[in-house]
Amino acid sequence: MQEQKPGRARTRSQPAKMLNVAVPLVTFALLLVLYYSHLPLYASSASALLLLAFSGIIISRVNKLEGFYGLYMLKTQRGIALIDSLSGKHAWLWNALPEWGGVLGLGLLSGTILRIKPSKAMLLLGIISAVLVAFVVIPNTSLFITFLNLPGLNGIAPSANAIYLPSLSAPIIILVILSIIGGVLFLILGLLLFGAASILSALFVTVSTIVSGNPNYAALSQQLPGVAPIIPGLTIPLFSGILSLALVLIVHESLHGVIARRFKVRLKSVGLLPFGIIPIGAFVEPEEKDVSKLKKQDQNRIFIAGISSNFVMVFIFFVLTSIMLVAVMPAFFHSAVIVQTTIPGYPAYNVIAPGSQVYYWNSVKVSQTSQIEAASHNSMPFATVAVNTSEGNYLFHTNATGKIGVYLEQTQMPNARGIQNGIISFLYSFFVISFVINLFVGGMNLLPLPMLDGWRIYKNRIKSRKMLHAIGWAVLIIIIILALPWIWL
Repeated sequence: MQEQKPGRARTRSQPAKMLNVAVPLVTFALLLVLYYSHLPLYASSASALLLLAFSGIIISRVNKLEGFYGLYMLKTQRGIALIDSLSGKHAWLWNALPEWGGVLGLGLLSGTILRIKPSKAMLLLGIISAVLVAFVVIPNTSLFITFLNLPGLNGIAPSANAIYLPSLSAPIIILVILSIIGGVLFLILGLLLFGAASILSALFVTVSTIVSGNPNYAALSQQLPGVAPIIPGLTIPLFSGILSLALVLIVHESLHGVIARRFKVRLKSVGLLPFGIIPIGAFVEPEEKDVSKLKKQDQNRIFIAGISSNFVMVFIFFVLTSIMLVAVMPAFFHSAVIVQTTIPGYPAYNVIAPGSQVYYWNSVKVSQTSQIEAASHNSMPFATVAVNTSEGNYLFHTNATGKIGVYLEQTQMPNARGIQNGIISFLYSFFVISFVINLFVGGMNLLPLPMLDGWRIYKNRIKSRKMLHAIGWAVLIIIIILALPWIWL
């Protein structure tokens, strides 16, 4: 019997090795199937989440890893020596980075919230950076993603080959003021509140028309989701998406570790937090007893460090994306208008196929949504609208609102297929996704939500736990409201 035990151990390990290869490959293949299935986004996203959860459960159980419904932790000691090495060099950088990131993230309120007094240089640089985020970075986000063809997320851009510099309109002035007072935090909260208010207003208008017996879904059709699932291979490109996610997470967590080591905090492990086969988190596991012994401002330096690194990456990838957008992409792509979906109860509903490219609108050649807006500006109720698309030509009569009920998005189409176009597309995709995800991760970590850096920062400042939890629930409810348009899009 004793001689057979090694044989049985080898027999059990062989299936485990096979599963470790087979499960990721099968999951990857099924994600590709979902991507090309053209299912509605909510259906494909739900299917992908279930698939990833199932594969994550198998991987965690086979390898006996700490896991929870598809999430599992890959811990290692590797990387700690590199973090130690980095923390012992460039002291001026590690001192300045949290100060700059604190001002950028929290504006003039950073000193009060973080209890960190930034140098005059970092205060000025942080304020300038926050204004740039409000005035240049955020307004160009929708422009950047028009080349990615993300399902339902392509923005209406003012131009496809030039960086957008907004004029000093009232909304922009308000954003700039918010950025000076409360940094990116106030910018995000302002945008979240505005988006949620717009969606709730549209819901109220629609419900009132339903109650009156004359349903009108026009208000809902104009609402875009304020949040979206990030699933490589489904809602963002697969390979560039995974690479971008890994870079964002590694840089964010590494900076936590570097600043922690500056304060002699021991690190127990580093690692990744995959969901199925997709890395959605990374971690540096400090010795919490060491952290708790630090002064509040020193703890906050550790917490804000990851956010600061994200915003460094935001500016780096903003510049790289801008260069490609202006100097490279126009030679390989052209603007196009695509039918995203049609609206129930309108003349075009279930007539024009989603994904159709619009060539002409009322005999006007179109390549941007602004041209369609101009061509249909004076559309009257029950007027005739001629639409020429890649799937056929159509003639509609508008309804009482003067609309035919199509939701359009501006995107970019390749001029030709080939290896060169593929390389250009991959590089641009990597740059812009890295830019967007760093902006998203840095911004979200400023919010008072559990498990995020912001929660620990505000926990150090707000004594009332009831107030902190109330603020957290309020922010979470706003985010849920912003996701509602996915139900009807």
